[in-house]
Amino acid sequence: MKKHKFTFLAIIICVLASAFYMYEFTLQVSLGVMTNELMQDLGLNAASLGLVSAFYYYAYTPMQVPAGLLHDRFGPRRVMTIAILTCALGALFFSFSTNIVNASAGRFLMGIGSAFSFTGALMLIARWFPPAYFAVLSGIVQLMSSVGAIGGELPLAVAIHHWGWRHSMVHLALFGVALAALVWFIVKDSPSQNTSQKKRASSINPESISNKFKLVFGRATTWWVAGYSFLIWAPIATFAGLWGVPFLVSAYHLTTAEASMACAAIWIGVGVGSPLSGWISEYMQRRRSILAFCGVLGTVSSLIVIYGYVSTPMLYLALFAFGLAGGGQSLAFCVVRDNSHPGTIGAAIGLNNMATVAGGAIIQPLVGYLLCVNWDGTYAANHLPLYSVADYHSGLIMIPLCYLLSAIVGSRFVKETYCQQQFAY
Repeated sequence: MKKHKFTFLAIIICVLASAFYMYEFTLQVSLGVMTNELMQDLGLNAASLGLVSAFYYYAYTPMQVPAGLLHDRFGPRRVMTIAILTCALGALFFSFSTNIVNASAGRFLMGIGSAFSFTGALMLIARWFPPAYFAVLSGIVQLMSSVGAIGGELPLAVAIHHWGWRHSMVHLALFGVALAALVWFIVKDSPSQNTSQKKRASSINPESISNKFKLVFGRATTWWVAGYSFLIWAPIATFAGLWGVPFLVSAYHLTTAEASMACAAIWIGVGVGSPLSGWISEYMQRRRSILAFCGVLGTVSSLIVIYGYVSTPMLYLALFAFGLAGGGQSLAFCVVRDNSHPGTIGAAIGLNNMATVAGGAIIQPLVGYLLCVNWDGTYAANHLPLYSVADYHSGLIMIPLCYLLSAIVGSRFVKETYCQQQFAY
């Protein structure tokens, strides 16, 4: 009986942690369906919009290692509750913004809070479930991010059409407050059976922050996996998170709602590819070949989407494959788990997640800059800058390039662990 209660509680905790990741992804991609509204209400162009969006990542990215250390020190329950409330505050602040400074500050607050979501979810999985479940469960957590991203595009686009972007963001803030309450009252940092394991890990782990940093930062494998994570996820963050909807409207003559639905195929692909890549990896007892395949798949599918001018069914299929390739990001965290010392798993996951989201911080505004550089000065009827398909082709070349480099790094430089933990737990 006790075993069943433990199992049920572990599942509930995993669901709530995943719900936080879902929520932060809704906030992360929300700008992709309100680009025109924000440009008009706040007086932005492509470069400044890319900058506002990137402020989320400017907070999220450097907070990853501190997030891991705070989770290690204070436990996920307290840290995640405060983080969710910070996200909600950022959404509320953003809803009242009247200029680029206010909007950027709101995005920055959302980024600070969101920095704790994925790290906390993976730490809870590592504490509540046997190691053999980590690959598949981390993929399921990534699946929840896809649910959040889809919710941040098509349903949010409909909500914005009916109630406006400000009211929609207020409702997202209220959802965050409710989720924070659930996490505070239900989530536990670890099962009671795990107390001796925690003490054992603590005795193995050096207490000083400097020694933890050496264990995490002092290994070449750490940096190659981080490089792979940056490259494999930057296309998702850049295309599905911001520039995909306006590109599809321009190149394929879709409405904003239709383009949002098309981009949802990417997130469905991510949702399928994340647990699938983990399952295949465990079945084959290989990591590296799956990582490389995801990079190749992303290269081919992104070239088709951006430069192919394909039919609608083929577009949806290519977008699904585009997202499927993003499943390599989830598998990269399994490589991190394989290579992590017990007392530094939070910091190691944080570092890798920092590299992952750095793609949005760097590539999103870079694409916006390239759009502005190539823009011919044409305005639409609503006085917004009108970017041509050729402009998008020049800016979005970064996407297949990132995927191609990820395939090279995954196949040549990431060390194969054969799904075995390199440190004793």
